Amino acid sequence: MNFSSILVPLDGSSFAEAAIPLASGLARRAQARIRLALVHHSFPGAGLEDEGAAIDPLVRAGEVSYLAATAERLGGVSSLPVETVPLDGDPGTALAREASRGQDDMVVMATHGRGAFSRMVLGSVADYLVRHLTVPVLLVRPSQDQSAPESVEFEHVLVPLDASEVSEAILEPVIALLGLKKTPHSRVTLLSVVEPVLGAGEPGLAVAIPLNPELLEEQRRIAEHRLAGVQERLRAKALRVEARVITKTRPAEAILEAAERERVDLIAMTTHGEGGLRRLLLGSVAYKVVRGSHVPVLVLRPTGY
Repeated sequence: MNFSSILVPLDGSSFAEAAIPLASGLARRAQARIRLALVHHSFPGAGLEDEGAAIDPLVRAGEVSYLAATAERLGGVSSLPVETVPLDGDPGTALAREASRGQDDMVVMATHGRGAFSRMVLGSVADYLVRHLTVPVLLVRPSQDQSAPESVEFEHVLVPLDASEVSEAILEPVIALLGLKKTPHSRVTLLSVVEPVLGAGEPGLAVAIPLNPELLEEQRRIAEHRLAGVQERLRAKALRVEARVITKTRPAEAILEAAERERVDLIAMTTHGEGGLRRLLLGSVAYKVVRGSHVPVLVLRPTGY
């Protein structure tokens, strides 16, 4: 996998711009171009013979000017090829359509924000993009001061895997990211969370059913065997790989705790899988991880899911 073009959705806010340093750092490593996108929403009343019809063109001109100024500033600092992509329509739909044209290999964006122009809530747009795109989406949650990590030294990546092969789809972009600048400290930690109960939090199941000790131990052995196989394949690519199997009722909580304990730089996971009853569905485990993580999260919806 190559990262030759990175799409960065903006909304006119400094909050959304917090994703730019991360995107530009990745672009420098990959010798990629950056495409800055902003979706125009017609001003209320546009198209009618009232004040809205006069204001809407001014808003659009302001958006175009903002994109141009941001691209010029970024290009001047980094000497990267930077393009501007003004779009129209619903933010999620317009961005998904643009990112699906085949030009972009990754989307990098902040997860929440409200801009001066489009007024799009980045959290819901990020959720939409992850659900509809089959390219990796790198999500960063800025802190209260609207700052985001500028480092692209993704030396330690946490990869949660469930019982399904589809959850391994995230491994290809992880290998590609680590390959941008592999160091002696570059490593991957594989994590499998075995739930000691059946039906915890699953719709339609009123109560959680505890696993008997023998079945729980068997589940752990299966998980360990699976991770050992993945570990071997990654080591064949000259990567340092560790594997962890954790028993915990709340998988998202276990992933976030592991990320903090291991001091990882990135969490990478697919948005669909079959651990339990499709436990890695965005809106369940992956959604909670994105919302709770203090490090960037790379998510991927495999083709066909």
